[in-house]
Amino acid sequence: MNARSKSAEDKARIPVGVWTEWPVGARWANEGMTRLLGFMIEGVAKGKTYTFHIVMPEGVRAEARNDLASLQAVEGVDYVLHSPSPELGLAADDFEGQARFANAHVKVEGWIVLFPYFRHALLLDAPVATIFPDGIPVAFPVPDAGAWGPNGYHLRWRQQVQTLLDGSDCVVTFSNHVANEQAGRLFGVAREKIHVVPHAPPNLSHLAPYARQGWTVASRSAAAELLRSHAHERGWTQLADFPFEEIDYVAVSTQDRVTKNIRLAAEAVRMLVRDERRNLKLFMTAPLHFGATWTPLPNQLEHDLMVGDVVSMTDLPREVHAAFYHCAALAVHPSIFEGGLGPFPFYEAVSVSTPCLMADGPHLRELVADEPQLAAFTFDPNDSRKLRDLILSTLEDRDAALAVQKACLERIADYGWSEVAAAYSAAAVAGKVAR
Repeated sequence: MNARSKSAEDKARIPVGVWTEWPVGARWANEGMTRLLGFMIEGVAKGKTYTFHIVMPEGVRAEARNDLASLQAVEGVDYVLHSPSPELGLAADDFEGQARFANAHVKVEGWIVLFPYFRHALLLDAPVATIFPDGIPVAFPVPDAGAWGPNGYHLRWRQQVQTLLDGSDCVVTFSNHVANEQAGRLFGVAREKIHVVPHAPPNLSHLAPYARQGWTVASRSAAAELLRSHAHERGWTQLADFPFEEIDYVAVSTQDRVTKNIRLAAEAVRMLVRDERRNLKLFMTAPLHFGATWTPLPNQLEHDLMVGDVVSMTDLPREVHAAFYHCAALAVHPSIFEGGLGPFPFYEAVSVSTPCLMADGPHLRELVADEPQLAAFTFDPNDSRKLRDLILSTLEDRDAALAVQKACLERIADYGWSEVAAAYSAAAVAGKVAR
């Protein structure tokens, strides 16, 4: 393509905004929604119809740019980052000012709002399509007075979400179970206002070229070198020379939240290590918050003296995250609920040749309805013994489990991220309704 035709193609693309309100100190990398954004940007790059214009506070711009640079997409063509310049003198949390900046300087046909509590999106001039991943704080309330007391953090969350959903031109969910049971039943969103856009299966294979021949001695060694190098860079001295390729480990890639149920995976590993005498560890991407009362995991690890067997590796860059999956003997996703059609860790792990075991829930039932062979790799999210047994049986015939899951993934992959990105963009530019 010559420079002239490339320029014409870029000018023909439809500009779509992505609105974020990242507070000071918030994490960008490896959050579910920022990973979703990355996959959609890669879909935009393939579809060549839209350009995403992402508005964010200046304080998160450097981290976001570094993360998005690893995508199969081109900054300035497939996506553009926008932040109010420091000269404007806006405070880091002045999202009203950020909205004024966006209206004045970011010309788009419509906005995709990345989280349903980014309520200042209602100050934007163009139509607004709000992503509603789930209503977990309402559907799965935590027993914390700080959450539901006067001015409680979950009470504020619910009020902010309700305001944004009511004022949005449309609402996007990942699945029918969220559209019906949470957006509709819990928040009163009219069904005709909801666009159900299932996510395509994430594929990490381009980040792990060493995995193309499967799970081999050479591929595990290559992945392990990446993990050790990253551990050295982060100052994780206990992992900088760890033999990841020689020790079987279970990979758990999720945050420690009320529905994620990581303690069940830890309990299953405890039984395998202590009762079955298996040389096994659990590596997870969730941070450990010792002393926290909202999660049982840290106290459980301290009580069981499992801190050396369950190890946290947080904020992994995308290529290291792919290595984290590939080097693992298997992945486990113990979450009792996800907003999408099946969990991201299943698609991600299998794409780099690692089988995944998944807790049952509405997200799994909606997926298993189309792919019934996956039912053999699910477990009751309250039954650590069933998970223990399933880990053992999968380790005994890992290749067979992976073959079944890869065949399922290949069928699912007929629906790609270019279609997802186009559906989100179409929802954003569909037209304004009265607010």
